[in-house]
Amino acid sequence: MVTFNSKNNIICFSRDELFYLFKLSKQSEMVNEMKRTGLSFDDLRRDYSLMEKLADFIGVRGAEDRDEHEIFATLFVFTDFFNENCKICFELENFDSQRDRITNTDDLIRFRKISSDSDFIILQDDGFRKFQLKRYRGEMIAEKIADFIKKKLDHYGGSLEANLWIILQPKAWTESKIEFCDLHTKLQSLNLNYENQILISYNDKNEKEVLVQVYPQLAKMTRLHKKYIEQL
Repeated sequence: MVTFNSKNNIICFSRDELFYLFKLSKQSEMVNEMKRTGLSFDDLRRDYSLMEKLADFIGVRGAEDRDEHEIFATLFVFTDFFNENCKICFELENFDSQRDRITNTDDLIRFRKISSDSDFIILQDDGFRKFQLKRYRGEMIAEKIADFIKKKLDHYGGSLEANLWIILQPKAWTESKIEFCDLHTKLQSLNLNYENQILISYNDKNEKEVLVQVYPQLAKMTRLHKKYIEQL
């Protein structure tokens, strides 16, 4: 059941509820784009990167394109790293639960709080966890990624209350030379004014998603891709 916390202006969905919104809004667009490009559902299951490209193709252009991609990625990628019963939440603004309704992803994008430091929130038994998303398309080496992270945190001046989630998006055929142990050590040496987690995720051979915590501890998780796409 969709829930709205009026005190914090946070709306929460189960995975199935958010998937239903996405499906209701975008199913026809996805099918039409698949026909145009000659993609099949088997293609999408074999190559997860095609799913992300498809989401970009059908996304609203301009400022909302980023919002739609984040909702798509949250549903199809990020929640795989949390328990099955977690809720996916978003901070809203100018939303009146007595007057307004969210019946599709366009409504959700319209009411999402632009100035929030969280791009999505996960609600589990231990409470809310906020996440700020950043895409990294630079050199796949520890030193460059550390510089990128420090620059992003400096932008918030130590006030970022969310966990920082970096999505690696290397160029095609890019050779990765990331040593996550070195990156972890480098970040510790920077004496960052930051108390939350820094996470890095990437697509491993279109078979699974990998999530590495590089600060304050070093840890790694892998998850096979979920098959929500089969229900579209």
